[in-house]
Amino acid sequence: MMSTDQRDFAQVKTTELFITRQGWFKREYELTDGQFVYAKLRYRSNFKRDAIIELPQNSWTIKRKGWFNRTLLLNLGEDDTIGNIIPETWKRDFNLKLDDGFEATYLYKKLFSKSLVLTNGQLGDIFQITQKAFSIKQPFTVTIDLITKPDNMPPLPLLIMIGLHVILLRQQQAASQ
Repeated sequence: MMSTDQRDFAQVKTTELFITRQGWFKREYELTDGQFVYAKLRYRSNFKRDAIIELPQNSWTIKRKGWFNRTLLLNLGEDDTIGNIIPETWKRDFNLKLDDGFEATYLYKKLFSKSLVLTNGQLGDIFQITQKAFSIKQPFTVTIDLITKPDNMPPLPLLIMIGLHVILLRQQQAASQ
C-alpha cells in the first residue's frame, strides 16, 4: 500500500526510483521507491500548462515566461523566480539556469533514446529518466548516477520532476504537430 504523505529524500536507500501516474484522467505524477513518495508533479488544469512540484519542504511552480516566449520560469512557491529552463533552438535539450549559479542540461544522448539525462559540467551525469514502453501505471524509471550531492545543488527530487515536466512538454509538442 502506497503512503500518501511525502518523505524526505535524504532517507532514500536505493538509486532506482519510479515515477507513477495517479489516475487515468488526472495529470498527476509521484516520485516513489515503491513504498514512499518523495515528490509530486501536478498541473493546474488540463488546459493551463503551469506545473506544480511539491516536496515535503517546499513547492515550486513552472510557468511560461511569456505568451510567445519558449523559456520557462522556475518559481519558489507561486511568484518568486529562482531560475529559468531554456529550450535549445535546434536540439531537444533544455538548459537549467538557477539564480544561485547552478547550471545543468537535460538532454537525450542518442537520437532515438527514451532516456533523458541531467548532466552538469563539474558533476557529470546526475540522473536519467527512462520511459518504459506500454507502462501506464509506472511510465518512467529514474536511475541516480550521482554518488555525493554537493551543497550548492538543488534538491534531487526537484530536478527529477523538472526533467519529467520537460519530457511531458516534448510529448505534448510532438502530439500537436
